Amino acid sequence: MRRRLRAWRAGLAAVLLGLAGAAHAQDPAPPRDEVVIIGGVKSHGARQHDFPAGVPHLAELVRGAPDLPKGLHVVAYPQGWPTAPDALDRARTVVWHFDGLDRHPLRDPVLRSRFATLMDQGVGLVTLHQASTLSPGDDLPLPQWLGAARYGMPDRADELIAFTPASHPVTRGVSPFALKDEVYPTLRYAGSGVTPVMTGELHGALPDPKQQVSRPVAWVYERPGGGRSFGYTGLHYLDALDQPQLQRLILNAILWTAGAPAP
Repeated sequence: MRRRLRAWRAGLAAVLLGLAGAAHAQDPAPPRDEVVIIGGVKSHGARQHDFPAGVPHLAELVRGAPDLPKGLHVVAYPQGWPTAPDALDRARTVVWHFDGLDRHPLRDPVLRSRFATLMDQGVGLVTLHQASTLSPGDDLPLPQWLGAARYGMPDRADELIAFTPASHPVTRGVSPFALKDEVYPTLRYAGSGVTPVMTGELHGALPDPKQQVSRPVAWVYERPGGGRSFGYTGLHYLDALDQPQLQRLILNAILWTAGAPAP
């Protein structure tokens, strides 16, 4: 009798465990309803690479957007990459605004692996300034995710730049403008699918400052496996976020990578 009772209990436990596992397997995935903006430690002089101040500014820019899609929320981490493993589970697009090179957060293999899963799932990506810069030899597949990456510090242009937008949804409502900023003219592109959306007239990237060259400073990329990406190599200075045309470009890009129409 005791044996049969124990066997019955064991069988019941197995059935309940199986039902619980099946219910867990059928749990719906969390909705993709967040714009996640990630900053980092301030690393330069006054109002330069000031990510803890810039990220809240970006967050308010998105929250205040006209016709922001209903149900789309903004979550900001001004001080650096979030530590909770599930912090990005609801991300529809992720904005990077932090230092690259040897300070890049995705040098951490655990974070790198988690983020690669998001990219495979078609989550959007926006990178600003040095966040698209990797150390030489870094095997982070950033060109596959973003469409381009910069390796090392081969050159830069820090000057008053004349910017010209191209025709694309992320440049809707953006007019040509001039702004003092630091941009990176040397990028390594993924290949097909990359579309420059803004060029800058640069002097500081050339040996002769009297010469002028037009270089892409912002681009979009529609990933073959799904997902949209946008990169802008400027935003070295915090004050650049006060420029209305640049505000519009970045807002459009964030919403476009989230699959939402530009306002």
